[in-house]
Amino acid sequence: MSYLGYPRLNFAGTFQADVDTANNPASHHDNNVFEPRFQWRLVWSPDGNVDVNGQWNPRGTNDLRFTDVRVTSVYDRDGRIVTSPSEDPVVGSRVTDDDRRPHGKFVDLDPHNQLVTELFGVRLRLVDRTGREALRGDFVPSSMTDLFPRAQLPTGRPDMSATYQSVLTGLEWGEGVNSPFLRALRSATQENTLSIKFTTDGVEDGSEHWPDNVTFGRIVGSLGPYRTGEPKRLVAGRRLRKFGAGRFNHAPCRVDEQSGLVFVDLGNSVPATSRGGPLVEVGALFLAVLTGGDQPRVVAPLDGVGGDFYRRDAGIVTARLDPGQRALVAGNRLAVTDGTGMILLAENHDATMVQADGQVFRLYPRPPHDTVGTVIHATRFGLPAAGVRIFVGTGQPPRELTVPALVVTDERGRAPVTITGTDPGNPRRFIDGSLTALHYGFPDRPTEPEGRLMVRVFDLYRAPRRPTWVRDVQPIFQRYANLVPVMHDVLDLGNYHEVTRHADYIRRTLLADVHSPNHMPATRDLSPGKRDMIVNWLNTTPAPPVLEIESPADLRDTLQQALLVELATIPPYLAALFSVKPGHNLKIAELIRGVVLEEMQHLAQVCNILNAVGGKPQIGRPGFVPTYPGRLPGPVLPDLRVRLRRLSIEHVRDVFMAIERPAHPTVDGRTFRGRVIDPASVRLDRAGAVLSADEGAMRTLAEWFERAEYTPMTIGWFYNRIARAIIRLDREGRLFTGDPATQVSWPDAPGLLYKVTDRRSALLGIYQIVEQGEGSPHDLNGDGLGDPNELGHYYRFAEIVEGRQLARDDRGRWAYTGPEIPFDPNGVYPVVDDADTYRSPIGSVARRESIMCDESYTRLLTALHRVFNGHSEGLDDTVGLMFQLQLQAKKLYGIRFDEHTVLGPAFQSPGVKF
Repeated sequence: MSYLGYPRLNFAGTFQADVDTANNPASHHDNNVFEPRFQWRLVWSPDGNVDVNGQWNPRGTNDLRFTDVRVTSVYDRDGRIVTSPSEDPVVGSRVTDDDRRPHGKFVDLDPHNQLVTELFGVRLRLVDRTGREALRGDFVPSSMTDLFPRAQLPTGRPDMSATYQSVLTGLEWGEGVNSPFLRALRSATQENTLSIKFTTDGVEDGSEHWPDNVTFGRIVGSLGPYRTGEPKRLVAGRRLRKFGAGRFNHAPCRVDEQSGLVFVDLGNSVPATSRGGPLVEVGALFLAVLTGGDQPRVVAPLDGVGGDFYRRDAGIVTARLDPGQRALVAGNRLAVTDGTGMILLAENHDATMVQADGQVFRLYPRPPHDTVGTVIHATRFGLPAAGVRIFVGTGQPPRELTVPALVVTDERGRAPVTITGTDPGNPRRFIDGSLTALHYGFPDRPTEPEGRLMVRVFDLYRAPRRPTWVRDVQPIFQRYANLVPVMHDVLDLGNYHEVTRHADYIRRTLLADVHSPNHMPATRDLSPGKRDMIVNWLNTTPAPPVLEIESPADLRDTLQQALLVELATIPPYLAALFSVKPGHNLKIAELIRGVVLEEMQHLAQVCNILNAVGGKPQIGRPGFVPTYPGRLPGPVLPDLRVRLRRLSIEHVRDVFMAIERPAHPTVDGRTFRGRVIDPASVRLDRAGAVLSADEGAMRTLAEWFERAEYTPMTIGWFYNRIARAIIRLDREGRLFTGDPATQVSWPDAPGLLYKVTDRRSALLGIYQIVEQGEGSPHDLNGDGLGDPNELGHYYRFAEIVEGRQLARDDRGRWAYTGPEIPFDPNGVYPVVDDADTYRSPIGSVARRESIMCDESYTRLLTALHRVFNGHSEGLDDTVGLMFQLQLQAKKLYGIRFDEHTVLGPAFQSPGVKF
């Protein structure tokens, strides 16, 4: 019987489609090119240009909310309409969400197909005017169908409508609700299941402006009995199709043989005058049959058309047939005509309908997830059609899918289709799996399919024996942190500490039934293989592992992370340095400049080590470029938020010192401070090659790396893990296989840039990075500090905060009692915090100049990439590019951002341009 008959309940009102649009563009799924602006709402300029950013609702929750939906009418078994609550209290009742669990979710199949959105976890209730619950049921997941450009927007874009049809199961009927209609509905249905269909349109997406009702739209729908054996997501009746160039969209139709009633669902067929506005005036409509070609013969008027029939009856109209008319309809094509006799809708040439009960599928190439089935139903003149031949797919299906090319319906008009998936082999890189549209239809009309089955096959994931955060889990969770920005305010999935603190909750949501609104992720695009890996990682005791370097490939990946850590510290330091006005804060500028140069040396040193072990340093696009505000890359300091800010004591204390804070290791249970080896034990030539090194000192250094225990996830811990891996993986002397020609020399470096050819030079390079970054102040000359640039970075920043140089006191202890280092806040440009190119208006001077600064930064990164990939002769050119970047940054300080601040360098290198 389905919803398209009697008894039937109709509802209408307002719903919210709070979809998350940050995940719509496929490029946003690549962590390496994700930018902060992809989490912002789109912005227009007065001349019509647009920053697409994260489209129109990037902070959406993906929730479906029935915000104000009411029962508008009910029809009893005899077709008598009731529109007043005085006749039946169910009229006027609210159709609303479950009050015991979260809202249902809108779920796209894939960023490359967002036109088959499914609803998961929807539970609907009927609540009468007194607040008493009359009915509760679970909406079996179903995808939207029959997309229809219902109205034209002022921009020329269409306002789309679509339908969702399914069933409500697990019904709970309220006690004490005195509704004759609900009693009749309950007795008419079977399997404690109801048939439901609704149409949505008019969702405000802010395409012209930003009204208060963005994400809200219109919904109308119907609820009716379900009978055992009926399909759940379609009416196995007749299908009236768009005719010629007419503006009407397809309409389901059902002929009730017993009553002689014909039901036509025009809920998604009639155009609207505007977004969510009244339907166009169609006048009187008639049911007709087509005889002798496309010549219509009117059979009966369609009752209920006009007025508020869309809201009151969800657009469903009826025709009443006498016995003669029933016979005429039973063997002829049906059509809908208007008062002039024009055909608006009609069945196809042989009145055959073919539709699948379910059209969206996700496969994973391991049992039991590798096989799915659906049933294609065929009717002719509204009755089950046996022997109908149906093609599935056109041409050769992709190698990862096994699907029958042709199926034939049985005596019940049904043709089962089984689809099996194998590993697609990651054809889309950063988007998991493959996507295939399998069209189906009549073999004699292969170019005119009746529908399609959308199949996503996830990549086969081979989980490592012992998953780690850095290699396996963070890349997955960081993608969700990027693409669902509203979640970040509750749980930062890119932060190891937050993930492990919420491990129980995350585990439960990952293992929740996929139909549940509690299932994570909301997008249902995490394969079972990756899900199981994450769960196993969360279950690891005593704590999920952060980083384990088990192979040369792991080492190369980790060194690339170290490269990015060094790169990520440079822009914040430069932002503070550049913000100093000429002639002011000279000593502070000198200290920061010295740190920047050493960070650049550390970057170079990591590149030399990476090249030496057979890697290829990746600097700049295409690839990861640190963004601000944000965390440092990799596993270090996950709770620290690194920002771009002008020079201030607070910024140096809260960010710079936090980055460089010494993590003095313990060695044999005691805190270790001081040098491990004497620099004099190593001799280098001017190019940075090791000429000689004391063997005892080298043994001491290697033993120290293996015995030193750092606080996890500090920078010292990170480099210590790299050093240990080098020692372990080079035991057979086969680790350093890189081309020596890729080693870069920097004779003028603020320290020693080692050319790396073996374990010895690699460990020396790592030791120097740790020493310069967070080393203790050593007594160089016996009675004083010596060269202040020998201080670890933490202590240089501490001098700025304390306002005095570090020196020995009368007792021989280090203290900030040396000469003053004054800070003049008036000697700093009032630079905006966390400068971002795309915060300035489109087409403005500010945007243009900021882009030029970003281009200078991009060229610098590109040049560095070339230098460390076999073209060391270009090192001098990078110095010129650094000077160019500084000039461009200083130019920004003359451009106002707002009333109180000026622009500053954003250090952005866009990976995607719209």
